[in-house]
Order: sequence, then C-alpha cells, then structure tokens
Amino acid sequence: MSSSMEKVLDRVKPLLEEIGNKESIHTKLGFDEEAGIIRIYGEGSDSIKRAHSGLSEVLELAYTTAEHHPYWSLLYHANEIARTTLEKWESDLTSDQVSEMSWRCDEIKMALDRLGNKH
Repeated sequence: MSSSMEKVLDRVKPLLEEIGNKESIHTKLGFDEEAGIIRIYGEGSDSIKRAHSGLSEVLELAYTTAEHHPYWSLLYHANEIARTTLEKWESDLTSDQVSEMSWRCDEIKMALDRLGNKH
C-alpha cells in the first residue's frame, strides 16, 4: 500500500468508527490496493448494488472510449448484458430483454470475429 493511501485510510477509519458509535450509522470500508481506490459502503448496500455501481464505472469508460477502439463493442455490450442481469436479479427477464441480450451476444461475437481476423 502506498504511503499516501495509508495516510488516507488511517484518517478515514477512526472517522467512520466515530460516526458509527455516535450516530449509529454503520458503514463498511473497502480498499482496492491495486487500483488505489477506497470505497465507503452504507449499511443498505449489498453485493448487487455494489456490482451495479461498478458497472456504472465500466459504462462510463465505454461511453468515453472512441467507438473505433477495437474493444469498445465488447466492453459496451457485455456491460449492458450485465447491467440488465443485475437489474432483474430478483425477478424474471422479459422476452424483449432476452431478445436484446441475444442481439448483444451477436454483437460481441461479431466484434470477436473482427479481432480474430486481425491476427
């Protein structure tokens, strides 16, 4: 862990503990050491909500990446499939959603074929 991130964690941990003790607001602290990212999760956060939040970051990357990038289509369509899956985690997919996901799989397959043809 870098010394700057250690300093941030050392300052944040006691603050979260204090907030938890004084105001009964329970949080969870997550740290991705490799990425240098600290996350603070509220007590209502579950694995589905956290995964959905992470996909928002992926979608932002897909939107800001030029469409001519060879991996853009893979990233974008895979993210959209994952997003729909998470949104419907506790319910059934509609036939339209299944159809859209199938179309996106076709788009991914075409992108992979294009990549394979380059090599």
